[in-house]
Amino acid sequence: MTISEVGLDNSVAAAVAEFAGSQPYRGVAAPWVRDNPYRRPLDAGRLARLDLSTPLREDQFAADESLMANRFLMNVYESGALFLPEDGLRGKERDFEAFYSTQNRLLADRARHDVEHYALSFLDTSVRVNGDWDMAATEAHLEATITEAVTAERTILRAIEAAPDRRRAAETLIAQMALDGLTEATAMSQNLGGAFGPEQSELFKIFIDEFGYGVFDAKHSKLFTDLCASADMSTRAHHYWFYYLPSSIAVNNYFYWVTQNRTGFFRYIGAMALLEATFAPYFAQLAKTLRVVYGEDVDTRYCDEHAHIDQHHGRMAVHDLLLPLARKHGPVATHGLIRGVEEIRLLGVLADNDLLAQLQWDPSTHTAEGDAARTGVVSDLGPASFFETRMAAGETTVSVLSGVVDLYRSPTGDPLQVKQGEAVTVPSGRLYGLRAESDASIAVSDR
Repeated sequence: MTISEVGLDNSVAAAVAEFAGSQPYRGVAAPWVRDNPYRRPLDAGRLARLDLSTPLREDQFAADESLMANRFLMNVYESGALFLPEDGLRGKERDFEAFYSTQNRLLADRARHDVEHYALSFLDTSVRVNGDWDMAATEAHLEATITEAVTAERTILRAIEAAPDRRRAAETLIAQMALDGLTEATAMSQNLGGAFGPEQSELFKIFIDEFGYGVFDAKHSKLFTDLCASADMSTRAHHYWFYYLPSSIAVNNYFYWVTQNRTGFFRYIGAMALLEATFAPYFAQLAKTLRVVYGEDVDTRYCDEHAHIDQHHGRMAVHDLLLPLARKHGPVATHGLIRGVEEIRLLGVLADNDLLAQLQWDPSTHTAEGDAARTGVVSDLGPASFFETRMAAGETTVSVLSGVVDLYRSPTGDPLQVKQGEAVTVPSGRLYGLRAESDASIAVSDR
């Protein structure tokens, strides 16, 4: 069943369709979104086929349905934050007005809860927090979880160092990091208002560190753009829109989800505290990996800053925020805090598995089968065709019937050229996109 066929309020299906069809979310022909933070293509047809009445399961976390739902949610969340182009608004005024239009905000509000439930409610069944959690049990669990995280094998970093194309692999990771790195602490900022005692000030201390204490060059997102620039990557928001994995978007969306739903505050603090308490050793090792890949000229100050400041943020988040909130507010707070810890731990494992599989996929061409046109779905591609990426639903074979087609699988690096009579196999659950510089015809078949 599709989004328009299920027994949901028709206004939700209509809101999703109208939102996805509006100017900011229409397709583009290029495999990157250049110099415009307001253009974030959504494939309205694929969105319309989502069955929002049946939430995704944990084993569908890296499916195409997850990619589409989480892209939609990211746009909903980020339309509540301010983006201005680095080189000014001239020539983009209409895009600015469209992205922040009142109509799109109304549509987003109408659809958000249903899409959140569809994309993220699997956490309610995948993570169980039962029983009574006194302070001793809470502290012991948190300490054990942090120790496990900081001593874990860094499989992603080892895979990058061992990759045949280390730059491509490193830049695939950096592109996923850009989801948060270019807008760091935006979700956190939405928890700063209101009145909730001294813990509010403790949260603000972490927040102001993220913003460089008002010094732009020390702002964490500025340090991240400096890292990107030193790796010769784009520093523009969502330039690599098409290459975000669904799991990476979902992890970023999680923090908006638990922030915008105020009863999720304790979950937010639990998740944030675990990350802050485990980031320092991870970023220290990431800096070493980046120097292995790029040499000493790479700007690792973003990593170095996190390796330093998150030693303090981890202590502050756990001892000045999480534990005081648990003591003061009792079982409701404690269950929420532990749930946040466990949810972000699970999401992190799922995201690492998704990224590792993408890094390890090294496609090659083979001779196409003679009956490809009969057994596959045939379509035409050309230079004006909208570019899209998707997750393969099963083992997918793309056969080129005429012309030449480029297969994209990463934000940087050359695409794989597939000529007439050739084919390429895409493993189940891997992200790929197809583009043709001149007219071509393809057949796509799934197993």
